[in-house]
Amino acid sequence: MSKKRFVQAVIIRSLPELPKLPAAIKYAEDLWDALTRHGYGQPIESKPQTGKDWHRELSDRQRKWFTAFWLAFGHKQGRNEAAMRWHQLGELTDAQYQQIVDAAKKEAGKQLAPGQVRKMAQGWLFEKRFLDYAPDERVKRNEQNAVLTRLTGELNGVRQLYEAGGDEALLEQINKLEDQIRQARQTA
Repeated sequence: MSKKRFVQAVIIRSLPELPKLPAAIKYAEDLWDALTRHGYGQPIESKPQTGKDWHRELSDRQRKWFTAFWLAFGHKQGRNEAAMRWHQLGELTDAQYQQIVDAAKKEAGKQLAPGQVRKMAQGWLFEKRFLDYAPDERVKRNEQNAVLTRLTGELNGVRQLYEAGGDEALLEQINKLEDQIRQARQTA
């Protein structure tokens, strides 16, 4: 924030009467100077930063996934800004990257109402709109329950076969299914 904007903000917040305006401006300027001496504020006005190639800043892995995202998203404006937002996401797992790419495909295929414009990629990433397409927790739970039900059914069937006089191969299958059930419960 510049000193000028800081002084304006202080004056606007305090809303002094017109005769007291010069004193309020002096107070705001002194406040700026005191804050600057203590390491807050900027002694010089900030200037626009030179452009940075954010695509180049991405790691090879991030760049690979960003390219997949960029192709999937469809709205080809603001690539450098979108790369900056991608960089800010940090290193994610392949599954998380894939979730973002899949959500971008869905976003690109979404019909817009007349007069609506598509969100640019950098805003979409910054607002984490890809989470709008994340599977619902209930759906995940139902899928996990279906897996557990299927595994338990298989286990019961194999146990019945083993108890009816099956061989050692069925015992190995029982142990394998019990391990799969244990792993499924741990991920639930």
